[in-house]
Amino acid sequence: MAGTEGLAVFALHQRTASLGLRERAAIRLASIPAQRHFVALSSCHRVEIYAAAPADASLDDLVGSLGVRPGSDITGARWCVGEDAVRHLFRVAAGLDSVVVGEGQIAGQIRRLHAEARERGIDPVLDRALRRALAVARELRAMIGSHGRSVGSLAVDEALSHVPDPATATALVIGAGEIGKLSARALARRVGHLVIANRDADRARALAGGIAARAVGLDALAREITAADVVISAADTRGSLLTRDLLAARCARRPLVLIDIAVPRSVAEDARDLPGLLYRDVDHLAAERAAVSPELVERAEARCADEARAFMADLRSRTAADTIRALRQRAEDVRRRQLDRALRKLAHLPERDRRVVEGLASSLVGAIVHEPTVALRGSPERAEAARALFRLDADRGVEA
Repeated sequence: MAGTEGLAVFALHQRTASLGLRERAAIRLASIPAQRHFVALSSCHRVEIYAAAPADASLDDLVGSLGVRPGSDITGARWCVGEDAVRHLFRVAAGLDSVVVGEGQIAGQIRRLHAEARERGIDPVLDRALRRALAVARELRAMIGSHGRSVGSLAVDEALSHVPDPATATALVIGAGEIGKLSARALARRVGHLVIANRDADRARALAGGIAARAVGLDALAREITAADVVISAADTRGSLLTRDLLAARCARRPLVLIDIAVPRSVAEDARDLPGLLYRDVDHLAAERAAVSPELVERAEARCADEARAFMADLRSRTAADTIRALRQRAEDVRRRQLDRALRKLAHLPERDRRVVEGLASSLVGAIVHEPTVALRGSPERAEAARALFRLDADRGVEA
């Protein structure tokens, strides 16, 4: 996408898009090479793209720029550009669009996305939008406060609600990423025994050491799942790990509660309805909105709207400043070419007269550029029209 001047958002959320659709989108995005003009966020409840894009960008433009053909598979998506897109990003970063309102994990995910994008190279507009989103999130988190609730704690509540005596139960957490950590920490206080399994066993041991749990690698999964009463899976294994054969052998012995909060799901599709298996995916977890008072949420929403307006005003101002510089440079190029051409024909003039001609050329250019400059400073939203009118994006080699 060339000539970017704003932000566009493509969003699939649990509220409007099925888990199957979000899984397919997450898998597709994972296969797309990183590009300067967009970042992709994939979490339990959302798959989103934040892209630097022209104000008149369409969904087809964005999807096409990613190498994906538009089609019915994007039904249920939210699409917005400009101020609406910026406000959406700010709300997401602040946790206002989360299932657990005010949760802070989403800001951490955006922070990592931003850092990775900066390392490989990022569009300046997208860079500013993400930086401002994280700053707004910090301020709003301080206002809202920390209430300790997360998708991980929702998963734990759901799992233990099906266990007669959690204090004597054995729980297995698969995955030591952010959600796995949250789940494990919530479980450690409520179950008798806790095991953490992860592909990187050292990472599992680092987590287990702080919460009196036991750590194993994924090669021990078959053994550990045999003793577990509850399993919470937060690992991206796409059904290849928790297979029907593995779970059928376990459920044949006694019932098992399994909460699959990975997206894509970590339990094989043909295993989810096994006899003896109480299976829940992330979309079964109940939303929580009571952790933050409605008054604070309303104030935070208003702040996001105000910040989005301010961001766009600043962006338009920057765009106008770039256009003014381009206009002055174009005028200077024309002045220099025309002056050189004229002075070659007036080679007989004495030096004093040549300086008068040069001064006249500079004065004319300054007078002509002055009014458009004033107009652009007063109405920065007219920058694109000015660029088109003065052909500022045309080939600079063309004679004016």
